[in-house]
Amino acid sequence: MQVGAEIFGVFLAGIALGLSIAAPPGPVNAMIAIQSTRSTLRGFLVGLGAMTSDATFLIITYNLRQFLEIQGLVKGALSLVSSVLLAYLAYLTLRSVKKLGGPGDSGRRTSAIPYITGLSIGLTNPFQIAWWMSVGLSLISSIGLIIIIGFFSGILLWIVSFPMVIHFAQSRVPQLYKIVGYASAALLIAFSLWFMFSALQLLI
Repeated sequence: MQVGAEIFGVFLAGIALGLSIAAPPGPVNAMIAIQSTRSTLRGFLVGLGAMTSDATFLIITYNLRQFLEIQGLVKGALSLVSSVLLAYLAYLTLRSVKKLGGPGDSGRRTSAIPYITGLSIGLTNPFQIAWWMSVGLSLISSIGLIIIIGFFSGILLWIVSFPMVIHFAQSRVPQLYKIVGYASAALLIAFSLWFMFSALQLLI
């Protein structure tokens, strides 16, 4: 019973991490918001494309793990890099939220193929690549695939709910977006502190 509770807790942590990564203002969410003003399906397809890029990076990272021994000082250094990256993402999120004027600022441009748009943005996003090479690799080596399943569940929850919120509450998008942004920054900071604590335990 206790093992099941621990697994469920890890799964929930994965969901929280997935939401914290998926929700901050950025190119993918800006495109999701723009497409969602036309239909929730178009917004979802952008998010699905971005999630596909995450799945691609997961496969690459998981295979890379087979050739790397992530233990001791190496694991501590990787956790430290993960902590710094998450803290920087939290900083960028807070800075973006302060400048945020809503998706309407980007105009009413739309894409003929929303899925390809989300996929291309995800595959060429340096922060997404860096995240998988640091945070993602740390999670796989430290906890395993349960938290990764939760991670993708969190992303899926976001790409389903966010387009619906945008489509049905367009007049309130700036306020909603800012609330989501601040909540995401708080989660990113919490995970950053967790990785920092893990790094200090391994390095000291």
